[in-house]
Amino acid sequence: MALHVFKEFRNYAGSVCALMKGVTGLGRTPLFVSWNVTFRCNLRCGYCGASDAPRRESTTAEIQTGLDELRRLGGRWVTFGGGEPLLRPDLGELIAYAKARGFQVFVSTNGHFVPDHLDALRQVDNLNFSLDGPRAVHDAVRGAGAFDDTLRATEAARSAGLPFSFQCVLARHNLDSLEETLALAREQGAWMMFQPATQWLDSSTAPNPLAPPVEPYRAAVAELLRLKKAGLPVANSRAGLRHLTRWPDNAAIRCLAGRLMVMVEPDGTLLSCHQCEVARFLKADGRPERTLTDQFLNTPPPRGCVQCWCAPVVELALICSLNPEAIWNTLRRFF
Repeated sequence: MALHVFKEFRNYAGSVCALMKGVTGLGRTPLFVSWNVTFRCNLRCGYCGASDAPRRESTTAEIQTGLDELRRLGGRWVTFGGGEPLLRPDLGELIAYAKARGFQVFVSTNGHFVPDHLDALRQVDNLNFSLDGPRAVHDAVRGAGAFDDTLRATEAARSAGLPFSFQCVLARHNLDSLEETLALAREQGAWMMFQPATQWLDSSTAPNPLAPPVEPYRAAVAELLRLKKAGLPVANSRAGLRHLTRWPDNAAIRCLAGRLMVMVEPDGTLLSCHQCEVARFLKADGRPERTLTDQFLNTPPPRGCVQCWCAPVVELALICSLNPEAIWNTLRRFF
């Protein structure tokens, strides 16, 4: 028991130390890792081009080795996403491996496969479900039955004692259904975080057909500020929402990409951020030519970025800028 407490304290102290170095600009560490383990997906959502992205996926052993490397570099939180991560039959093995190495583990999923894979998810610290709105709104972009799949997933997660939250992409189809959407989240006893759809499809520079019109989008974020004040479970901080209101115009914010957070693609490419230029260090067969350690140490953080609309990253940036609203909002949600 004493050894377990000591390990937990050491892990916590190491995380706080790494976070403070990042906040003060005195160091870099991949404290937060977003790992897209696959771009395959059972759905084809109208605002997402992930299914058209490069197909080669790292093996189980390659991901495990990568987790070891990132842990040694200071990684403490990892989110497995995609695509749909539960399409990988080894996801449970990857979760168990990451937990054994001391990571906090999160999984982003559309929920379709969750009821049949609860054993694989037992050790997850949080499941993040995609929910765009009530049934007609959600299914209009994700396909018939997707909404019911999500609710079945939340019921399964609750029965298994797994904590979960929601992510909502603000796009052309759902700007008028925010209060109804948040009512669903409140019924489920979960927080919901909002962010805008990108102006381009994920895997290309093709315009996103569901990118929201600017003025209705900004009115919708203003409505979220009102609904948050009214007590609905909006996970974004007020400061975060005010930042998102400025989309798609340039809006300076402290950039933590490559400093406290990194992304890993299915082929083993390490990115500071999806907005950065990517040098893929791959062999002819599509396998990584460089280790994640080499990629991290030889990829300088981006400079001069003037846009960031990924809501969790925005919240982290505000926390690391010592924004009191963002800090208090996080304390309310998790403690």
